[in-house]
Amino acid sequence: MTNTFFSRALCAAACLGLAACGVSQQQEVQMGQEQAAQVNQQLPILQDAQINSYINNLGQEIAKTTPRADLDWHFAVVNTDEVNAFALPGGFIYVNRGVLSRASNESELAAVMGHEIEHVVLRHSVKQMEQMQGANVGAALLCTLTAVCNNGLGQAAIQVGGTAVFAKFSRSDEVQADEGGFQNVIHAGINPTGMLTFFEKLLAEEQQSGSSSAVNSWFADHPGTEDRITDVQHMLAKEPASTLSQLRTNTAAFNAMKARLNQLPPPPKVSGQ
Repeated sequence: MTNTFFSRALCAAACLGLAACGVSQQQEVQMGQEQAAQVNQQLPILQDAQINSYINNLGQEIAKTTPRADLDWHFAVVNTDEVNAFALPGGFIYVNRGVLSRASNESELAAVMGHEIEHVVLRHSVKQMEQMQGANVGAALLCTLTAVCNNGLGQAAIQVGGTAVFAKFSRSDEVQADEGGFQNVIHAGINPTGMLTFFEKLLAEEQQSGSSSAVNSWFADHPGTEDRITDVQHMLAKEPASTLSQLRTNTAAFNAMKARLNQLPPPPKVSGQ
């Protein structure tokens, strides 16, 4: 009992210390690594060399133009037809197969990836954690980065951390990620028009299919899509047509990726599909 008491006291003290210091980039990366390890165990990650190579090349091309080019960026495809994408702290980006199958060109796929990359650039997940109660964020950090809380308390704290990472971003966060993602793809030499056409495509599918649509998770995790379509239209209107015409919309590499995707067996069924 004494050991348990001191273990919990040590945990609490360290938690408070971490909370007071905020989250450093090193801690952010370590947290992302821990979360990515869990994701890779729990979700069906697509294992295809050609598709993974393409996704990583495109992701790196976009990420290296951002202010956080120093991060060791990682990109993976989740083998599900649900349309969604998400970012973990420290540069871990996941794109669902449903996004790849619905993207008509590289511009549309790049828009989704540029958006998720911007969440990492702006440290949105980290800011959510920093805004939590001091003891909670400390517990999440401590129990994610160390083994000091390997007990019931630690498991609860890890759940706090997981919830923080996967929490839905606010409309403000999503608008910021759109704006930054828009610029990210331009800086990578890609036409940002894909952000508009992909959003419009998802909205049309959602309106036609209703509750049975595979895009429902996108709208649940990316609030305010209709308003954001208007925002993207405004951003496009500010870009000179001569500038947009010089940016690429599609590549042979994208077409080859799509051809390979069409050769694969359908994604596994998951609960609720």
